[in-house]
Parts: sequence; structure tokens; C-alpha cells
Amino acid sequence: MNCSNPKVRSKPTPATALSLGLLLLILFAQPTLARQDDQKKPISVKADTSVFDERAGTQELAGNVEITQGSMSINADSIKIELKNGSLYRITGSGQPIRFQQLSESNELMRGQSNEIIYNTETADIIFRGDARFEKPGQKFTGHLIEYNMNALTFKAEGRKDNQGKGRVNIILQPGKPANDR
Repeated sequence: MNCSNPKVRSKPTPATALSLGLLLLILFAQPTLARQDDQKKPISVKADTSVFDERAGTQELAGNVEITQGSMSINADSIKIELKNGSLYRITGSGQPIRFQQLSESNELMRGQSNEIIYNTETADIIFRGDARFEKPGQKFTGHLIEYNMNALTFKAEGRKDNQGKGRVNIILQPGKPANDR
């Protein structure tokens, strides 16, 4: 069964959009950038099932979804891709958790995960929801919700609300080397 859609090929691929969303988490979370050469590598998408509904403009990937591009990998239980007027509109990924990892330009392993990721192309919002976390050597960031807007370059994080309506985020930064040791 061929589930490809020529309309999607003329736009950024859904896997590229999702990987872009995850890469943006890295870009605002740290000064060390993700590997730039990964963006030039082929994208491989694997899943147990893939269903494309041309009328609805949706593609659903389910069961051990794996997306790789260079050193970047994403593992999810499911990913849903939505088109609006023939263009990529929204990507929703879920997992227990959905996991991401990639090497930085300095060869450091960076990891992220959450229970749900939503990328909206119209608003340029990326939302990481449910036990969201990001780690790289020397830094760890956790919260219930992490939102990033690619247009405004704004970042917002929230902790899980308790019974009093309060929540917290947790950021751990290891001290860097003194300037004279660099």
C-alpha cells in the first residue's frame, strides 16, 4: 500500500517538521547547536502501521514509530500528521514517553522526552506536554509543559499543577569552567 501524497512532498516533510520542532528545543535550551549536517541526511520513517486518508488530510503512524536523520532519532508510540488546504498543518506525537536524542556539534549526546508533542505550523508553536524533560551534559530541565514559539522566539515552561493550583519547573545547571581554564 502506497501512503505517499504528492502534496506533502512539495512542502517540508512531516518528519522534517517534527525533527525541526525537537531541534528547536535544543536551540533555545543551550548554546551548543545540534549537528547541522544532520539536516542534509536522508530521513527514515518506520512504523508498524501507516494509514493515509487523503480526504481528511491525515496520515497516522502507529506502533514503534522510529524517525531517524543522521545522529537524530525520535521514538514514539504514534504520530499523526494533519494537512490543511494541502499543506502541513499540525503534527502530534505521543508515547510513554516519546523520546528524542541527537549529538551536538561538539559530539555531546542530548536527550529529550515527553508524553506528547504538538507542532502547529500556522502558529509556529511547539508544545511538549506531560513529564517533559531535556538533558545534555551539565544541564537538566524538567516540567509538565514546555512551549516554544519559533516566530517570537519565546519559551514558556510550567510545572504540573497540584491541588492548590501551583506547579514548578526544575532546572539544573552545572557550573562551567572558570574563564582562565578555557
